[in-house]
Amino acid sequence: MEKLLEAIDQQMVFHQKVNLLCADSLSPFGFTPALVDYLQQQARALVNLSQPEEDYLLERLVHQALVTFSQANQFYHFNAFDRESLKKVYQKLLNQLKELPQPIPEEELQQLARRHYRILQGWLKKTNPFAKALYTAEEPYLAQEVVCEEYSAAAQLQLLGIDPAKLQEPILDLGCGQQAYLVHHLRNLGLEAYGIDRNVSPGKFLFQTDWFEFNVEDRQWGTILSNVGFSNHFRHHHLRVSGDYTAYASRYRQILLSLKREGVFYYAPDLPFVEQHLPLDEFKVQKQPVPGTSYHAAAVVRL
Repeated sequence: MEKLLEAIDQQMVFHQKVNLLCADSLSPFGFTPALVDYLQQQARALVNLSQPEEDYLLERLVHQALVTFSQANQFYHFNAFDRESLKKVYQKLLNQLKELPQPIPEEELQQLARRHYRILQGWLKKTNPFAKALYTAEEPYLAQEVVCEEYSAAAQLQLLGIDPAKLQEPILDLGCGQQAYLVHHLRNLGLEAYGIDRNVSPGKFLFQTDWFEFNVEDRQWGTILSNVGFSNHFRHHHLRVSGDYTAYASRYRQILLSLKREGVFYYAPDLPFVEQHLPLDEFKVQKQPVPGTSYHAAAVVRL
């Protein structure tokens, strides 16, 4: 099982390097040598998987695939229904692998890989239709990636203009990143901080979810942070023809209402198209320029 998971991890790195499977030509795509080697030598182990082992394998495949997709294009969004449909894609692949003759001819494996990637293409274009227009070249590769970077805690605090000593608790980092650098930093300072991210490993103070599925309640948080996260996606949907800007506008208001009195929502880039409509008797907007850009970092205080 561990050898299989290691081979799968290498396969997912391969996925990331060749971008998001949106090209019309699939000639560059196939199973990596590590996965081919495993399947040819130990395919019988797949047939003998127990149900709990198979469930774990499918969950691992789905999680790793979604991490790969979001790392290559941070604007992709996948809800619970999307994840379940992706699980069915990998269940089909697993069933087909089990049915291959022993020993498995490599050409049959690669034919199966090409069929699998075409199915993944269809799934990705259905769940995020703008991908079809974004990736039009036959071999898009890295040049068209919209990568999802993680910044150090110090860089985030500086960009957002935050003095940790002045933060009201509890603190929530929206889109904390896979490593949750800022959350760990704040907790090391003795602050009650939590983080959510679709790629983070869940724990006592980290939640593997996104900002639409995470429940927020009225006057729950003293501080909410989001560095090149929620507001960056909000801008993207505001500017995109097919963007779901109304959902982001609704969630933005819910986030603000989840602040305690004198609580602050810190984020960058700023959202001037929505900030100008905030009631002046309920919220105060403060901004500072982000050096080297035309953008600002915003701090919205609930009065």
